[in-house]
Formats: sequence, C-alpha cells, structure tokens
Amino acid sequence: MLWVAAALVVGALAAMASGRIDPLLALLVALVLAAIIGVAPVNELASGLSNPGVITIAAMLVIARGIVQTGVVSRATWALLASTTTAQQVFRRLAVPIGLGSALINTTPLVAMLIPAARQLEQTKRIPAREVLLPIAHVTTLAGSVTLIGTSSNLVIAGIAGERGVDMGMLSFAAVALPVALVGAVVTYLTGRRALRGAVDTAARSQDWRVEIRVNTPARAEHRRATTLGIDRTQEYELVGIERWGTTLGPQERIEAGDLLVFNATEEGIAALWATPLFGTSAQRLYAVSVGAGEPVSLHELERDGSLRIIAARSDRPLHETDLSPGETCYVTGESEEAVARSPAVALWQRATSRAPQPSKTLVALGVLLCVVIAASFGLVAAEVAAAGGAVLMVLTGVITPRSAARALEPRVLALLAASIGLGAIVVESGLADVISDAIADLSDGTLGLVLVLAVATTVTTNLVTNAATAAIVTPVALSLADELGADPVLVLALVGTCVSFTLINPYSHQSNLMVLQPGGYSEAQFARFGVPILAACLVTACGFAVLWLSA
Repeated sequence: MLWVAAALVVGALAAMASGRIDPLLALLVALVLAAIIGVAPVNELASGLSNPGVITIAAMLVIARGIVQTGVVSRATWALLASTTTAQQVFRRLAVPIGLGSALINTTPLVAMLIPAARQLEQTKRIPAREVLLPIAHVTTLAGSVTLIGTSSNLVIAGIAGERGVDMGMLSFAAVALPVALVGAVVTYLTGRRALRGAVDTAARSQDWRVEIRVNTPARAEHRRATTLGIDRTQEYELVGIERWGTTLGPQERIEAGDLLVFNATEEGIAALWATPLFGTSAQRLYAVSVGAGEPVSLHELERDGSLRIIAARSDRPLHETDLSPGETCYVTGESEEAVARSPAVALWQRATSRAPQPSKTLVALGVLLCVVIAASFGLVAAEVAAAGGAVLMVLTGVITPRSAARALEPRVLALLAASIGLGAIVVESGLADVISDAIADLSDGTLGLVLVLAVATTVTTNLVTNAATAAIVTPVALSLADELGADPVLVLALVGTCVSFTLINPYSHQSNLMVLQPGGYSEAQFARFGVPILAACLVTACGFAVLWLSA
C-alpha cells in the first residue's frame, strides 16, 4: 500500500503542477482511487469536511465579506494615498496597514481593493500600477502567514496538528513568520522600482456614458469637494456637474446631501463609481440591462413603479429624458433581482457589481472582527467557534445579508481545502509520512540540516502546487520529524507555515498573484525574476530563525 499511496500523491501533485488539469479534479480522483483501493479509511479521506481549519476558513470568508462591504478598506486606502507622488511612497504608506489587515482577514479582498486604487493612482498621478500591485501583493502574502487566521494554509496546518494533539495558537507561527515578513518587505521595497519599472498607461478612453448618482445622508462626501475626494477626474470618469434643487453647479462646488452628481464615464468607470463608499448609496447591486424589442423605451418609464433606478446610459442628455432603442444597454439598481426581471422593458440582465459599500456598519464589523481575534488569541473559545460566532454576528447585526454570507463561502475554495486535507490523510494512514520523515532525518545532519531540507522541500512544493495541498502533505511529515528528533512541533510547524507562503515565483501558485497579473501587465518571466531575490532573503531568514529557536 505504501507504493500505491506514493503513486497517488505524486500523481495528484504532478497533475496539479502541470496546469492542464483542474487541481480540484486531480485531488478528487486521488481520493476516490484511495477509497476504492483501501489506502485509507473513507472517514479519514473525508475528514477535511469537518476539519476545524476548514470551518474557520469558511467563517472568516464571511467576516471578510462583511468588512469589505462597509468600504472601510477602500476608504483607508484612499486616505493613505491621497498625497502620494511615487510608487515607493505608496509602498511605505500601505505596507504596515495592509500587512496588519492581511494578518487578520483573508488577503484576497485586500488585494481586490488595491487594484482599483492602483489604477486611479496611475490615472491621476502617473504612478505606474505595475510598481505598486505586485510588491503589495507579496507583502499581504508574507504578512498573512504571521497569524493563525491570516492565511488558509495556516488553518489547514493547525487543523491537522490539532488532530494529533499539537495546539497552534493565534501567534504560534509568528516566531518565524514575523521576521520573515519584515525582511521580505524590506527587500521588496528596495528591489521593486528597478525590477518593475514601466511606462504609465496614458491611452485616452471614451467616456461616452452618463452616470447620475444621488448623494444620500449620511455620506462621507458631504461638505467636501470632488478634488479633495479624488473623484473629479480620472481616465475612467470625470465629474461634469452637480445638480442641486434644479440648478446645475460646477464640479468645484462642495457636495451636499441630496445633490445629484453627474459624471461622464467609461463602462469600467460606472462600476468604479458604484463601488466608491462616499455617496451613502443604499446596499443594492448594480445591473446591466438590455432593452426589449419594440418601440424605443424612455428611461423614465423604467423607473415608473419605483423598484428600479437608472444609474447610467450612453447619452448626452439627463437620464430621465433619454430614450433607448431595443437592444441597447443601461445600468440600473434595484431592490432585488426579481425587481429587475419583472420589468416589462427588460429583455436581458446581468449583475455588474456587488452591493454598494455601507460605511454606517463599519464600527459594528470591526467590533465583530476584534471580538473574534481576542477570543481566539486568548483561548477563550476555539478558533473555529470564535470565527463561526463572528460570521453569525455579521448577519444578525445587518452588516451583510444571509444571501451575501452564503455567497462569501466560495464552495470551490472550501472543497479544494477539504480535498487537500484528504490527500494529507493518504500520507498519514499509509505510513508514507513516517517513511519521508525518516528519509529527511537521514539526509539532514542536526538541526540545521533538518531545517534546510524541510524549508527547501516546502518552498519548492508550494510553488508547484497549491499552498493548501502543500500544507496538507508536509504537515504530517513535519510532525513525524519533530516527534522522531524530539524537536518542538509548534516551531517546526511555524517553519512549514511560513515556507508554504513563499509563493513568490509562480504567478499561478496563489490567488493574489493571479489577481494582479493582468492589471499590472506582468509576464511570467518578470514575475519570477522579481520574486527570486525576495524568496532567497525570506528562505534564509526563515531557516536562521528556525535554527535559533529550535537550538535554544
């Protein structure tokens, strides 16, 4: 069975590394074959479904959605970047707050918020987005490995370790991960500008959409000017007027509650404006709708029953005076998808953006997150219980709706994590973990050798396959090594968790990498060249601190 288990694990990893086979499919095939052959009990292969780490990840996805829904991340980002003039200034201002944020919630929404901010900096201040996106993405990845809840791989490690009697607390990974994150940030800062230098995109975009957004109270834009808020002019949109009580004012006037802000925008600019947490917009989605066949439709008719409100259309006239021909598209917001679908003038529709941010719930959302962190950090309750309680509170307090919470769960991500843990079960139940740990112990000479072999093997694997699969396979091996050599298992797993996050040279090894790849215009070769010196510095630091703590 040992060789069969090895073949299944190697085959699954090879399929995932090839990039030609879906990682989830590769893992599921390996698990099904293992169950049929009898390599491991079915309940162990399916243990990922009840693993505390996966439960915690699911709950933290809901909490992260709630935090993002308040717009606090985007508001803080704009505030920090308002007076920046260079990419290095951007990095200095964002590295610490973004690093702290990624240690507390999933890094994906943080990077998602960074992309439009980087684009606007490029449009308004000619700061190249390519010099901003990848360095900050690497900072979020490294900083996320410092805490238990900062990255999914740490939670997977903790879940597997807990089943074998090793308790990983909120800051158990910090002994290795924190100095690595600091060193990685410094190297990223020093090498970023030269390695990622590029021209700013100055191509003109056709702003042929008219966008009308009402300012509702309370709104952060009240009593402030558009120039101060950074919404007066970008490559995606331009404020052309402020309508107040039937009078059209210039864009330089202070914005007041009840004002109708009129923009000329590109189609991308419509979504960017709707996602701006400045206007007190109600928590509704934006929909792109196509007008049905027949006579031209007045946009005023679409709003007649009050269930829909027109936000944008291709027009040079006020929207309530605009007619659309059959097949033309406009953007509307409504109370529900049903309200959009039942409009007789709508032929086709699709979601254009998520719900508009709700700043009024910011303190509630942050309070929930703080309670979760405190409860998990001080051991008041188990991390999965604290996170699940926080997710429930996000819904009960109205930060997000039950439907939004369900959408935040990302079934594919959770399935991939659960399947990865099942692959780890093959390693354990077949005895493969003990064989690999014995081989590493024979190869290594003392603590330094053990650390080097484990760190390099983890780093190479995580850049070939997913970080979750790497964590699930390496964790049982690391626990066996720690037991065999009498080393502190918490410190050994801290090394593993840190190295699992070294997804710095393969753009397809981490979700954050993929998110910035196209917006930053990075090639795979450039991605790898930029990541190599950061990876080398981080690997040396991780090994150095691991040896220091294990030898103490």
